[in-house]
Amino acid sequence: MNFYIQAANILDKLFAHKGTIKSLTLADNVKEKKKMYALICETLKYKNVINTILDNSQIFEVEKKLPRNVAILLVHDLLFSPNGIKSLSNGPYKQSILQHEIRLRGELARLKIKMKVKNNEDLINSKIRESIVIPRYIRVNTLKTSVEKVIKHFQAKGFTHEEPTDDLKNIRPKTIRKDKHLPDLLILPPNMDLHEDALYLSGDIILQDKASCIPAFICSPPLNSHVIDACAAPGNKTSHLSAIMQNTGKIWAIDLDKHRLNLLKNLTQKAGCKNIEAIYGSFLDIDPMDQKYSSVGYILLDPSCSGSGIINRLDHLIDAPSETQEQSDFSHKFKEQRLENLSEFQEKMILHAFKFRSVQKIVYSTCSIYAEENEHVIKRALDQTDLFVLANKDDILPSWKRRGISSEINDDEGIAEKFIRTSPNEDYTNGFFVACFVRKAVQPINTETDGGLKSKKRKRNKDVTIIKIKDDDEWKVNISNDNSLLSKRSAINNGEKKNNASQSN
Repeated sequence: MNFYIQAANILDKLFAHKGTIKSLTLADNVKEKKKMYALICETLKYKNVINTILDNSQIFEVEKKLPRNVAILLVHDLLFSPNGIKSLSNGPYKQSILQHEIRLRGELARLKIKMKVKNNEDLINSKIRESIVIPRYIRVNTLKTSVEKVIKHFQAKGFTHEEPTDDLKNIRPKTIRKDKHLPDLLILPPNMDLHEDALYLSGDIILQDKASCIPAFICSPPLNSHVIDACAAPGNKTSHLSAIMQNTGKIWAIDLDKHRLNLLKNLTQKAGCKNIEAIYGSFLDIDPMDQKYSSVGYILLDPSCSGSGIINRLDHLIDAPSETQEQSDFSHKFKEQRLENLSEFQEKMILHAFKFRSVQKIVYSTCSIYAEENEHVIKRALDQTDLFVLANKDDILPSWKRRGISSEINDDEGIAEKFIRTSPNEDYTNGFFVACFVRKAVQPINTETDGGLKSKKRKRNKDVTIIKIKDDDEWKVNISNDNSLLSKRSAINNGEKKNNASQSN
């Protein structure tokens, strides 16, 4: 029973959002890691069903000392596992469940009748049942090894090296291939557990989804750059940036979650990253005028989002609603409010990034499929800056076909093509959105410290006149307290116009 007690403790932490399924089930203190991972994942799939059965059976009114999460795990194995629980070592919790076995099975039968299903699997939320199986992607850590060496490693284990392909639906077992878009990414068959592989344990390979690799690749800071990874934990993108920069320059990895920041420190240390400084705190609290960040030229923004694009991560099962909950008006209103709160936060992050005086490129990404967190956020941010524009399509993975949704930005195809979207159904990777801001080549002089942000109410000193003078095809800005200068310049312009008119005649 100790195994189930430990599993119940893991559920406690998961429901309290104090870790991920993988980090908790694969922790050093877990002896039977694969068995634990399987039990937690399968139990979470049936979590809502099991809770309904437990509540309807009123078992807790009799078994007052039975912990709910222990009951959830035992009922899962009793009703949905072929092995059952009778072979388990005896203990008070096991006996509590077995004493109510008939009632529990009766509640299961009634629930199936109510939901009009025959098989137990049909009780699972349809989104979980119909989830797409995507390949196992591994990013080669070029700080430690090369793509060729990794391929040879797997060939020595019996894998066949195949040519890159767009068809990732039916990948043959024990095959490995390069990705068509990202040079340091390799593709293996789905559901491969590489946590015990020597290259993973040494940090030579990073288990990272393809879509998650795109933001750092688009950012691609040159050697010796100064970079901020604004929402860095757990560190996959940070280590990717470090590899692209070949351990040169400086990366400030900022995150507000202390536990996840510790994961980042461990991951980047294992990956051999030496140019990263982890900072506990909020990016919004970082002063853009701090001399420490005066040379920051690149910012990677991957802020908190709904996670609606994630399909290969089982952590969404923790808060997965039942079919009836999903259809309720409350659920719809809750979703709308959550998206509104998230999008406001995401917009603040972008506007704050605009304020860093030396920044030339800002890459924004979410693992969300909702336009509220993507196209809408970018449009509002662009409306508030004079200094930044979207990078052209040719500069953000031009070979990628799936782009933004033009209907979400006033049917503007020109802007939509500057975004990247990934679709689990079409691209066999998690759903992601990526946009890249770049600083305009010619910038107006601004004596304020607002990072070029537009103000709804901009006050101007009546005694100060700002004049733009074109000189040798470059615009310059003169600030003068002398209104006569304006008249003088106006007279010059009128004279030029007359001369040009006479010459054209």
